[in-house]
Amino acid sequence: MFVPAFAHAAWLAALSTLIACARKPLPPPSIQPEPPPLGFRYLAGGDSRNDSQHVVPWAFAEAKARGASGFFFLGDMEITPELDRWFRDELAQLRPVPFYPVLGNHEILQFGFLTIGVAQAERSFRVKFLESHGAPPSAMKERIVYGVDLPGSVHFIAVDNVTQRGFGPDQMAWLEGDLAKVTAANPPPKYIIVGMHKPLVGNGVSKHGMESDGDQAIRESNDALALFKKYGVSLILMSHVHQFAKLEMQGIPAYITGGLGAPLDNVGADRAFHHFLQIDVTDAGLEVSVVKWGGVQTVAQEGETEED
Repeated sequence: MFVPAFAHAAWLAALSTLIACARKPLPPPSIQPEPPPLGFRYLAGGDSRNDSQHVVPWAFAEAKARGASGFFFLGDMEITPELDRWFRDELAQLRPVPFYPVLGNHEILQFGFLTIGVAQAERSFRVKFLESHGAPPSAMKERIVYGVDLPGSVHFIAVDNVTQRGFGPDQMAWLEGDLAKVTAANPPPKYIIVGMHKPLVGNGVSKHGMESDGDQAIRESNDALALFKKYGVSLILMSHVHQFAKLEMQGIPAYITGGLGAPLDNVGADRAFHHFLQIDVTDAGLEVSVVKWGGVQTVAQEGETEED
């Protein structure tokens, strides 16, 4: 159905007003804990669209209170790209902590599934959320992918599995090239962390990820996991599914962490709760702990598509 541009703009303006009215007061940050053993700590999480409880500002305040060296955001800032300005306004509260985003489907697709203006939305994402907040420029022209060396001998890789179904052959080639390059460095990083929006195939928690994107996506998910094992990836971070899960994939620790304010999956309070991950760099390895939001848990109502 054709919708005139002026009607679309008016509808979005009305929606923006409703979202503004739904914003909750910012809760105070918790008491600052002891600094991490080596002085390097990262926070991670994803899926904040429809954040009626203001979980994101709480997480950003915690990042500063906990002395984080960076925040890995795993995608889906707002319900539709035109409203990402709300997230950008909240992102100012994170400074000076660097922000390392992964592209989510709600960043480039209208309401997470309509393919209208994808190229423009991706260009806008680059301008608003990459280099201006600490991340490097994307290594590919039509994808949001990058690798960056971080304090604590950490190399973070952001991959894109939402612009297309799967990763695509060009991104797979770039991914292997980046992994080969950093592991051949002298010295190589101690830890490699990979972040993506949609969960890999065979995660055992939900098929709402690459598993639902067709045969090519399934093959490339399996191929990517094989690369992660080959090159000694330390940690895999995923989102898109609105809950918490601790996994092991081909011997690699992995997490689904979709709890930054989006309506939670109706799977029980032991798995569905607002949260972020805290990743401490230690001599013994990466220590990952989950930090739970202490306020109201927004659970999707029956019939809602909470994971889109």
